[in-house]
Amino acid sequence: MLSLDIENVVAIHESQLRELLDQPVGESSLFHRLRRIFISEGPDLVGELRQLMPEGNRSEIHDVFHKIKGSSAAMGAKRIHALAAYAVQVCREDDKLGLLSELPDLIEAEYSRYDSEARRLL
Repeated sequence: MLSLDIENVVAIHESQLRELLDQPVGESSLFHRLRRIFISEGPDLVGELRQLMPEGNRSEIHDVFHKIKGSSAAMGAKRIHALAAYAVQVCREDDKLGLLSELPDLIEAEYSRYDSEARRLL
């Protein structure tokens, strides 16, 4: 069972979103461009986790969570970042991967939540 509580963590760091919105890239903002990439890569990364978790390759699982952690930090996706940061720590410990079994589903749900929140704030 996952022991990380993210209920009190906001989905989006609004000031970070505003900073990205203020940076133009061509006809749109940096946020719009990065958001499309972030949201489209989310399901691929979650799918990769679902494939890797039963195999138990801690190094590869760590790498995927680390990608999620970095991209979510850049996008101000606080809840996704908190989950991924927790997972990265767990991956560094021996025999703890079982703690992460629920994480792909939670992260997938948080990508949807982030996208909804981002649309609301735009």
